[in-house]
Amino acid sequence: MVNAWKDDEVRVLVGWTAQDYGASMILRLETVTNLPESEDDVLVSRMVMNQDQAVQLGNMLYEMSGRLPPKQRKAPLLDRVRRRKSD
Repeated sequence: MVNAWKDDEVRVLVGWTAQDYGASMILRLETVTNLPESEDDVLVSRMVMNQDQAVQLGNMLYEMSGRLPPKQRKAPLLDRVRRRKSD
């Protein structure tokens, strides 16, 4: 198994994880070209990106999928009332 993919090679994403380091993060992608028969068939790639890159990637994927990003939840009512009193 090759340790890197070629430009003309199409791979299937089978898993991913992300680690947050504050201003940057590491995105770990697991890809295959065919039905994996062993761990050697899975190529693991790690990409370091900053927060802006992560937002741009996320927005592009939402746009391409035709879906909207999740709405931010409002703070609980008690927290909102307390915040108004402290202002």
